[in-house]
Amino acid sequence: VIDLLRGAVHFFSRGPNSLEVNTPFTVAGVRGTEFLISLEPQRTLLTVFEGTVVAQNAAGSLTLADGQSAMAEAGKAPVARTVVRPRDAVHWALYYPPVIQDRQAPTYRAQTLLAVGAVDEARSDIQRALQTAPGNADALSLQSIMTLVQGEKDRALEIAQAAVTAAPNSATPHIARSYAEQANFDLTSARASVQRAVELDPRNALAWARLAELHSSFGELDKSNAAAQRAVELEPNLSRTQTVLGFAQLTSVNTRQARQSFEKAITLDQADPLPRLGLGLAKIREGELSAGSRELEVAASLDPNNALVRSYLGKAYYEEKRSPLDEREYRVAKQLDPKDPTPWFYDAIQKQTSNRPVEALQDLEKAIELNDNRAVYRSQLLLDSDSAARSASQARIFSDLGFQQRALVEGWKSVTTDPSNSSAHRFLADSYAALPRHEVARVSELLQSQLLQPLNMTPIQPRLAESNQGLISAGGPGALSFNEFNPIFNRDGLTFQATGHSGGNNTRAAEAVVAGIYQKVSFSVGGSRSETSGFRTNADQKDDIANAFIQLEVSPDTSLQAEYRYRNFERGDVRLRFFESDFFPAERNADDTEYFRFGLRHNLAPDSIILANVGYQTARFKVTDQLPFPFSSLSFEEAPKAGGAEVQHLYRSKRTNLVTGFGYFSINSNFDATFEFDPLIGGPPIQSSTPTDQEHTNIYAYSYNHLSNNVTVIAGASGDLVNSQIAEVGDKSKLNPKLGLIWTPTPSTTLRAAGFRTLKRTLIVDQTLEPTQVAGFNQFFDDPDGTEAWRYGVAIDQKLGRGIYVGAEIAKRDLKVPFLDLTDPFNPAGREASWNEQSARGYFFWTPHKWVGLRAEYLYEKIKRDASFTDGFFDLKTERVPLGVNFFHPSGLSTFVTATHYRQEGRFDGFISGVPQTGRDTFWLVDAGLSYRLPNRRGLFTIGVANLGNERFRFFDTDVRNANIQPDQTLFVRLTLALP
Repeated sequence: VIDLLRGAVHFFSRGPNSLEVNTPFTVAGVRGTEFLISLEPQRTLLTVFEGTVVAQNAAGSLTLADGQSAMAEAGKAPVARTVVRPRDAVHWALYYPPVIQDRQAPTYRAQTLLAVGAVDEARSDIQRALQTAPGNADALSLQSIMTLVQGEKDRALEIAQAAVTAAPNSATPHIARSYAEQANFDLTSARASVQRAVELDPRNALAWARLAELHSSFGELDKSNAAAQRAVELEPNLSRTQTVLGFAQLTSVNTRQARQSFEKAITLDQADPLPRLGLGLAKIREGELSAGSRELEVAASLDPNNALVRSYLGKAYYEEKRSPLDEREYRVAKQLDPKDPTPWFYDAIQKQTSNRPVEALQDLEKAIELNDNRAVYRSQLLLDSDSAARSASQARIFSDLGFQQRALVEGWKSVTTDPSNSSAHRFLADSYAALPRHEVARVSELLQSQLLQPLNMTPIQPRLAESNQGLISAGGPGALSFNEFNPIFNRDGLTFQATGHSGGNNTRAAEAVVAGIYQKVSFSVGGSRSETSGFRTNADQKDDIANAFIQLEVSPDTSLQAEYRYRNFERGDVRLRFFESDFFPAERNADDTEYFRFGLRHNLAPDSIILANVGYQTARFKVTDQLPFPFSSLSFEEAPKAGGAEVQHLYRSKRTNLVTGFGYFSINSNFDATFEFDPLIGGPPIQSSTPTDQEHTNIYAYSYNHLSNNVTVIAGASGDLVNSQIAEVGDKSKLNPKLGLIWTPTPSTTLRAAGFRTLKRTLIVDQTLEPTQVAGFNQFFDDPDGTEAWRYGVAIDQKLGRGIYVGAEIAKRDLKVPFLDLTDPFNPAGREASWNEQSARGYFFWTPHKWVGLRAEYLYEKIKRDASFTDGFFDLKTERVPLGVNFFHPSGLSTFVTATHYRQEGRFDGFISGVPQTGRDTFWLVDAGLSYRLPNRRGLFTIGVANLGNERFRFFDTDVRNANIQPDQTLFVRLTLALP
């Protein structure tokens, strides 16, 4: 076989029992893209996917183009052939899997002929055997395999069933039937057939090897490894058994043993592409990317029509940053197996990271459309994980396009489909960074993703796990989002990423992270610093954060992790209120925290996962301010010591996913207040110390019931028991019902609805394992501790034709907010205030061209607070209309312009000014930026401006933790670098 790969030619001489692999040789007569290859007058197959090739021997010559092959037999000129593209190829397509173990069987020669590609001769042997004995089960089994490989899966199943009927007590027909059942998307029956084969012939190594493959398809890795070991014990000199054992060892990250098994399999059968594929993956896992890529090239040359091998080769080229070879392999894989979603999925990733998000979105939508075809390889349970991963990736691409709401919809659907999918949780953590009052939800989703994640080289941005980012969150060292410079193969090695940011108001920020993997350990260590003088007096900030994370994969089923975080955050009064004079010019805040966390993930079974997390925090929070005469200043200080533990169980099945858990949190603290008198009066300060100890126990259960392929009902409840020495919180016990619905009447339409109650819990670093949303409606807003809230909402999301997405959502929250009534300062009492919130949003997203994304949204929010406790206003109505254009060019350049119309009116309590008043303002803000992706995914450079027109306006920001509007014109530049 001669195949063009990597611009060189690989030559393989195939014989009945051996295959010699020579190193790439120089091709004679190279003329541009045309290659002249001289062929010896022997049986030779030439396959070409790129360029033009001339096949020549003594009898004649033939010019071939892309996708053509030539067959040259002794004494004859080469003749053209069309590359076989079976309609439903699976990963072993065109490599005929062995089913007969007995070397003395009359049909064993036919199996040997199939193994070396002599299909016509094998067919003749099988036909002769059937003419002699029409019920010959071995011959029928081989006929079933041949029929299946040619794409006739229904007919193959009929023949395999006839073989079983002819010899029900023989293992061979049961093995053959398992392949036909697998191709017909029935893995459960396929496994049952092989188990029957093992029962009938416990010493059949091929049956045990096949059973190992199918156990792996169900995620039963221990069973797969045991079956593979048994196969090797029975037949150590069979290539198939060594290959299956190698893959089982590779799954357990025993790469050294895996390499030995694959190398032995290659020695036993040099024509088999699968051990070459396995050896390549093992070498890549050990960090030998180039050597592993070469093995994948050999596997592709041995079986050039194998779509899955082509997809893996494309991934290897992607890792080597050898564009456009990666895209070429994905294109070939799509041609070879039009129903396999794998190449579409990885081609989408390639296009996303090469600044082609519209094309990436189209490829990913195709992968999602084809996703159920993965049932050929995986059980329905693991297929849900595939679906969730694709949906999470689609959400990431929507985010790149600026289609944030649609991104969230896909993220929510992904988590609902598979609550144990770490990618989906990580994406939600990233996306929530752009939403107001979602800090608890954001950092909680991050925690869940970390506990669920496999070993990976994804750096943990130090700022990502911290809530309360402050006003410069949008202008810090980098967006709080999943970094796109990460490898798609897990492999030993290091990665380094750094970001620098500089902008107006003396804003400076930097962040650096180093992450890596070695065997079964991964880690991430990083730090960040940001500072700004702020947009007004006393709006300065300085924030130092450090993070260290390590994860140990004890086995494929058990993972341990530990994390340390430190933060020092100093700031003035950074809150944006409606009237320019409404701020505290002398208020100072200083937070200093240390946090230690230990986590566990253990798979009781492929459908049953236990998560556990234990954390401990020490902190010091201090607020100081000036007071009018006769006082001079005040200070409030707390130094809490807090601990907490949570345990969660995730159960998955075809129709129901169940998430249950409980947690306990305890905080020991005192609230110390000091009032200093003016020096003209003198006297000792007034001091007080009030215990603020709290204990909070919670328990919850959520069921995600897939009533059909397009209807999911979420039902559950949570219970909270609070014991608090904080007067306004007190002791509480609440049962909170949860109900949600997701209905997709058509593939283009999603309807969502939910109603539930929550109690804002006491949390350490704002993180919890409890699900943060019901049917896409957030549960955990940044409310005061002890807040009780009911939330109701409905939404529709619709795709209209190619590249057009529309949707609308309305929601309502009714809150009971605890506060301390100081009407009588000698007898303060805890009370509750009634608040209610109404929100609505609509969106229109469109990709009219593969370089352009357009968006238009409408956001409405109306908040009403009772006069007993207002926190800034009595009522507030805000409308936003963002209009955006995003442009992406394959060269790496992209630009965006967003013009947002604001309209806000409200009645404000005058807490600072002392005079309640009303106000209204209407204005436009324009933000713009230009970015360039450095070649080979080396980084990203951005220059931009917020509030381009330096618009002066009045606006009350309801998000007390993170500003989402820039009060003055701010220029910034940002550079992110990624190595290697």
